[in-house]
Parts: sequence; structure tokens; C-alpha cells
Amino acid sequence: MKKYFLLFGMAFVWPVCTLLAQGPTPNDSLRSKIQTATTDSLKVEALYEYMKANLNNNTSDFEPYVNQMIGLSTKIKFKWGLSTAYILALVYNKNHGDFYKALNYADSAIAVTKNDTAKNMRTNMGHVHLNRGNLYYNIGEFETAMQDYFEAEKYFKQTAHKSIASVYTGIANCFMGIDNHPKALEFSHKAVSAAESLGDNRLLATNLMNLATEYMNVNDYERADSLLKIAWPLVDKLQNSKSFFVYYYNKGDVEAYHKKDTAKALQYYQRSLDYATENEDISQQGRALEALIDFQLEIKQAAAKPNIDKLYAIAVENEYRDLKASAYGYYADWYSNAGEYKKAFEWQKKEKELGDSLRSDEIREKTSMMEVRFRVNQKEQEIAQLKAKQEIQQLTIRQKSIANYILIGGALAVVIISLLGYRSYRHKQKFQQAKIDEFETEKQLMVTEAMLKGEEQERARLAKDLHDGLGGMLSGIKFSLSNMKGNLIMTPENALAFERSVDMLDSSIKEMRHVAHNMMPEVLLKYGLDTALADFCNEIKSSGVIAISYQSIHLKDLNLPQTTAIAVYRIVQELVANAMKHAAAESLLVQAAWEAATNKITLTIEDDGKGFDAASLQAAAGIGWKNIYNRVEFLKGNIHIDSKPGTGTSVLIEVPNV
Repeated sequence: MKKYFLLFGMAFVWPVCTLLAQGPTPNDSLRSKIQTATTDSLKVEALYEYMKANLNNNTSDFEPYVNQMIGLSTKIKFKWGLSTAYILALVYNKNHGDFYKALNYADSAIAVTKNDTAKNMRTNMGHVHLNRGNLYYNIGEFETAMQDYFEAEKYFKQTAHKSIASVYTGIANCFMGIDNHPKALEFSHKAVSAAESLGDNRLLATNLMNLATEYMNVNDYERADSLLKIAWPLVDKLQNSKSFFVYYYNKGDVEAYHKKDTAKALQYYQRSLDYATENEDISQQGRALEALIDFQLEIKQAAAKPNIDKLYAIAVENEYRDLKASAYGYYADWYSNAGEYKKAFEWQKKEKELGDSLRSDEIREKTSMMEVRFRVNQKEQEIAQLKAKQEIQQLTIRQKSIANYILIGGALAVVIISLLGYRSYRHKQKFQQAKIDEFETEKQLMVTEAMLKGEEQERARLAKDLHDGLGGMLSGIKFSLSNMKGNLIMTPENALAFERSVDMLDSSIKEMRHVAHNMMPEVLLKYGLDTALADFCNEIKSSGVIAISYQSIHLKDLNLPQTTAIAVYRIVQELVANAMKHAAAESLLVQAAWEAATNKITLTIEDDGKGFDAASLQAAAGIGWKNIYNRVEFLKGNIHIDSKPGTGTSVLIEVPNV
């Protein structure tokens, strides 16, 4: 089932200005107003209008203008202007992915607006919490986001502000994020009620379609269809291309997945594409094209090919790699349906390569997001520590004041106490630094663990796809060719060529299974590390590439966690590969031992190759050695390399079994 997310009433949320409203103006004119403003208050107004117009643009002068607005508002003690500047900076940095910087601006805005009872400042406080809630939602911190949304609700209720509908939409999205659909429906209904009470038809139309979307998430397409019928008069009256896009796209989903009327679904998807093109929204165009192409390919409609071409052109022109991957897949399906299997295979290969690249980017993004979450949590801890430290400092000052009045003749004692206090302070500083270092190390280990787990999961998935998918297809082709042979009349030369082709296909199947086995050997998961290492070494030995010997000491008695076993296996695999590729060795020894007294695993890999300068390894290490060092560090082990040119190489690794 497709998963849908609700639309916010606005793409980004900014405060409503209490100054004179300005109409839409080109950037040059807006900049001119900043330069020609005759007073600081007018310049603040002009700066606000320029930044509001450019919140979602990549303008290099946005931040300097923010700083200018902050400086001027501070100078003339204009609290609304100062808090608004901080909110604009919060929204801008959130929209551009700099979440940590955005949080700092949120803290500054709260500090300015806190305890101010003026209506415009209460409204600004609501905007701070709404946008900070959106920020936490973007990084997947749904519970924290809801805390901010509920705070925003409190302030917007006080000021009867229409952004309360966006607050309820944000809360509904958070509940969808944790798969609590009853609560998501509850707050989607609240958003509709808020829009009705405010008398805002555009907001009401948006939230009615949001509610329909949530009903589609729980497969209640009949209810969704009835809500779309209620929304239609509002959408038709608005004559807004973005509202038309959402309406027709949702109607297409109802026809496709509920009424099973493919022809009508295609008509609605085509209309949604027309409106997405009209409002020049690339993301919407991509969604509409994908929906169209899916069904056109399913019914083998000729119009699918021009739409695929259009999707590919949009992806290339706008550098949308996910849309490009979709286009590659559609081209493969199109040419496969047309019987042009060679072209289909070429496009399928392109899709796979780009898909692998996108998955790698996704892993990097998740790792980066983990770091953002860590820094956010660390920041909250630092704030709590600073508050506690401030209270301690205030208490210390009071105590010293009393002591100065009572013990005025004990100056020497005060000096001694001060020295002791300073020593204690320095000791606490060192202790705090040690804790910070410990947290940093734990963070790095968490990132490494996530990367290693992601790598192993991807290896396992690819191995399964190769073995079960491609392996099955190749075996089926071999079986078909073998059956065909008996039904064909061929010359001796053609028969010999046919036999060679079948043999080459058989070799390809064996090589593919060998690759899948290396990526995630089943013997490691089923029978453990000792059997997997022995099987690995025997396979290399039987290939005749190098004379390899495997020795196991007490390893059969060891019950290792799967994560540790995989990491140790990969280390041995990488070291053996290095010896075979670079050492020009004739023989290789692999020894794995477990000592019960120390509960340590010791790995020894020795070769009689040409050796190298071990002292220069760190500076010149490639990806292979970096992977080895990362895994040893992840296992909290240590590694010792003994090698010189012409004397072979010996690598000793000790890993605790924890």
C-alpha cells in the first residue's frame, strides 16, 4: 500500500508582520528599499520583507541581512523585530538542512519572547515552537516535535491565529510517523475544524484533502472519496493550480486502488500532471508522472514511452537522482514489454548502479542524521548542566559574601579556601572533559556500528538477490537451452558452439554463486566462525592461487555473537585478499585461537611475500586497511603489524569476546 503524508498549510511558516503589509516585489526593488530606508525602524521593515520573500531561496546575502536586522532591532530595542529575525533565520536554516544552527536561532528567539505578554510576541512564540516542531519532525524525533507542536497550540489559541491548523497537521504527521493512525485521524479532524472556524477556504480545502489522505492510509477509500467530493467546490472556487494538483492526484488514487477504474485513474493523474506543470513544481510533476507510467505500463499503453522520456528529462535537468532511477526502471520495463531484451537489460543495469549509489547516499544521510540527533541531545544536556552550574555559582557567591562579613579577620583562611576551591574546580573541569571525551568515543562507535551493520545488511540483501533472483533466472535459461537442443537440427559446428554457450552459462552461474557466497557466506550464519574460516581457506587452497594453511585452537568451543563473528570473518577475508593481491606470496598461514583464561580471540595471518614498510602504512593506507582498522576498533581490539621489505608480513590481532 502507498504511504501518504499530509501537507502543511504553507511550505514554511513565518510570523505575520505587525508593520505595514507590502505586496509581492522583485528582489532588486526589495534591496533598494533596504538601502533607501531613512530610519532604523523602516530599515527593519524592509529587511523583513526581503527575507520573507527569500526564505526558500539560496541567496548568499540572506544571513548578512539577518545579522543586520538583529543588530538594528537590538540598537532600537525593538523586541518584535529581534525575535522575528531569529525566527526567519530558524526557518531559513531548517529549510536548507542546517538543523543545529536552526536550533540555536530557536533558543535565541525563545529568550527574547519569553515572559512577554504582548499579543504579537505571544504569536511569535507560537511560530518558534511550530517551526522547531517541524525541524524535529524532519529529523525523525516525533515525540520531541509533538512537545513543540502542543506548545504552539497553546499560544495560537491565545491569539486566535490561523496557524493552529498547521499545528494540528504537524501533530497528525507525527502520529503517522509512529503508525498511530487513530490519533492521526483525530488531529486531522481538528485541523479541518480549525480551518472551518477561521473561515479560510484555502486552508479548509487543504485540510479536507489531508483528512482524505489519512483515510487512504488506513484503506478507507470510500470515506476519502466522500471528503474529496466535499472539498471539490472549494478547490474549484479557489482556481489554485497547487490545490488542483492535490485534488486530482488523490482522485486518481481513489479510482486506481478503490474503484479499480484504470482509465479514470489515468485521466485524473494526467490532470494532476498538467497542474503540476503549470505551477512549475518538479516534485509534483515527478509524482504524477510515476503514477501515470505505473498504470500505462501495466496495461501496455503506448503513451507510457513519451511520459518516461519526460520523467527522464526532468530528472536530468533538475538533478533528481531518485527520479532518474525510476526512469531507468521504467525504460527497462518498457523495452522488456516490447521484446527488446538487450536494451531492457542495459537500462536495468543502469537502474541497479544508480540504486546502489542512492542506497550508499542514504546510509551516509542516516549516519549524518544520527550525528545531528546526538548533537541535539548533547546540547540539551549542556543546557541542563549550565543551569545547574549557574545555581551552584550563585549559592557560592552568597556563601562567600556572608563569610566576608562574619570572618573579616580570617583573610588567610579565605585565601586557603579559595585555593582549595580553585583546585577542586580544576579537578571538576578535567572530570567533565573526560566525560565529554567518553561521550565522543561512544558516538564514534555508534556511527561505526551503524555503518558496519548497514554494510552487512546490504551485503546480505545483494547476496540473496544474486542467489535467489539472478541465479534462478540463469538456471532457468540453462534448463530452457538444454531442452531446446533436442528439438533443434544443427550442423556439427553449430552444435559445438551451442555446447560452448551452455558451458559458459554454467560457469557464469557458478561464478555468480561464488560471489554471493563471499558477500554473505551461509556457513558463517549456520555453523559459526570456525567452520566459516576453514571453509574460506579450503576454497582458496583448492583454487591453487596460493598455498594456504588454516589452524584453529579452541575456536570450536566458542559461542560468539553474530555481529562479532561477521566482523572477525571480514577482517580475515580482507587480510588474506591483501596477501594474495599485493604480497606476491607463495604460502599463507591463518591461525585463529581462543584463550578461555583471558576470553580473547587471537588472529595471526602470516605470508612469505615481499613485505612492506609497516611504519608508513597509516599514511598510505587504502580502503582495505581502513576497513580492517575500523572493525578492530569497533571490536575494541588491537592490531600489530610486523613487516619489512623482503621479509614477508605477520599481522597479529587480539579481540576481547564481550
